[in-house]
Amino acid sequence: MKGEIIAADILVLNGDVFDFRWSALPDMRATINASLDWLDGLVALRMGRPTHYLLGNHDCVTGFTEQLSGFAQARPSLICHESFHHLGRNLFLHGDCANRRMDGASHRRFRETWSRDRQRSALSGALYDAADALGASRKVHDLWFPQRTTVRRVAHHLDHILPGWREEIDHCYFGHTHLPFTGHGHDGVMFHNTGSAIRDMEFQPLAFTCPPSKARS
Repeated sequence: MKGEIIAADILVLNGDVFDFRWSALPDMRATINASLDWLDGLVALRMGRPTHYLLGNHDCVTGFTEQLSGFAQARPSLICHESFHHLGRNLFLHGDCANRRMDGASHRRFRETWSRDRQRSALSGALYDAADALGASRKVHDLWFPQRTTVRRVAHHLDHILPGWREEIDHCYFGHTHLPFTGHGHDGVMFHNTGSAIRDMEFQPLAFTCPPSKARS
């Protein structure tokens, strides 16, 4: 296709695909097994086409990532990334670096805390569901992640982990904030957010194209 990769041939999962904190399954082991089964089915469905999986804060728990490493090695079309993925002139990252202004070290500390996270009780889960149903979670995200501020936090993070990123990319895709948008220009780069598939949130899967180049992550 004239040197371009069709977006449908590449799938990028931008983190928090699985939520171990609020899982409704009996325990962490059951959730890990169910997560790997789901990924196995996805990889099979895609029949060898590349699937890139970026970890988010909710699915970076150590028990899962330790098993994911060997799982991905046995499935060459599944490529896992701890922090970001640079594909052509597109950059993908989860977006938890936008919780506040973070450099690389502070983001690693943030993830280290989440890597030890544990599944919450059924009562806590029920209260969380109730907060979602009442719209409380959406209101918190609206207040904490205004679009312009969020993009500036992501740009601040990229300044620390990827010097020169403005010259290397045209589009930056991230999630985490549960507030989808597309085409937000900042310093010559377009930022896009995929939202969230959580109930009462907006989910915005996005298509992209990219000329072939060596990916870095």
